[in-house]
Amino acid sequence: MMARDNLPTVDWQDGQNADRVKMQVRREEPVIMKMPLGMDWSVDGGEFKCTADPDRGMQCDCEGGLLRKLAELNNMPELKEIADACEYSSSRVDIDPAGARIIVHD
Repeated sequence: MMARDNLPTVDWQDGQNADRVKMQVRREEPVIMKMPLGMDWSVDGGEFKCTADPDRGMQCDCEGGLLRKLAELNNMPELKEIADACEYSSSRVDIDPAGARIIVHD
């Protein structure tokens, strides 16, 4: 499991920081996005080749297309742009519903 303590963290703020995250992902740099509480996280991890981490309630090492599904579920078009950046950089995604976080990494 990768260490997350030293990764840069960006607050989603209704998509205001999406461009910053997108550029970081396109440069293949990891980033943590703090998402709004109450977000709908109901995605099928198997569809995006995630590895379940039931001890922490996370889906790990998912395909970046997972962000497209989350964007659709939560009406966050800016998240679709970050999904495109993930596909460009071949980045992987972890989702942490309990912590309201999305972690983008290599």
